[in-house]
Amino acid sequence: MNSELRERPTLHYFQDTLCGWCYGFGPTIMLIAEEWSEHLEVVVYSGGMITGYNTRALSEMADSISEARQRVEETTGVTFGDSFLHGLLTRQDIVLDSEPPSRALETMRALRPELTLEFSHRLQRALYADGLDLNNEDTYRKLASEVGIESDEFVELMNSSEIHDAVADEFEYVGSLGIGGFPTLLLEIEDNVHMLSNGYAPYDHIDTMLRSVLHG
Repeated sequence: MNSELRERPTLHYFQDTLCGWCYGFGPTIMLIAEEWSEHLEVVVYSGGMITGYNTRALSEMADSISEARQRVEETTGVTFGDSFLHGLLTRQDIVLDSEPPSRALETMRALRPELTLEFSHRLQRALYADGLDLNNEDTYRKLASEVGIESDEFVELMNSSEIHDAVADEFEYVGSLGIGGFPTLLLEIEDNVHMLSNGYAPYDHIDTMLRSVLHG
């Protein structure tokens, strides 16, 4: 079969804004997407890690997050900002809920699809570096304005039934795949799917596996 007629390979990236390891993986997946842009498409998904009855106060997780962030920083090279560690993490009124940032990501996909991957990491940085409240609409107004999107337009679409339904469908789809953790990378080539990582993996590991699968 002529290679020009084959479907373009797709790298499926499953992440969640609230996932600290996904925050650490953000620079890696963006570099992969840049370096491999001629060979594959990257599609990003929101996993719905903490939703519904699983939502909880951030303060309840403060100790475990403080311990885990040291491992994330040492392993990945990202840093957690003072505004998060000494600001947001100390507040008693912050609820961890994956749904609002997932709706924001879906809104960006609708308005500026080419920015979806980059925005997935921007949402993580908004939380873990900037210490912004992801349950506050003003956070999304700020992030929309950063990329030249009118903030009221962004928030209106984000709160629409269309986006709510799309996110619910995405959570259901990711759940149906049995994804065991985030971040996870699956490479789809025609009818074949290859697991590249389940959990954090460094750039060299992903790059080597891509070369092995795509170039034999």
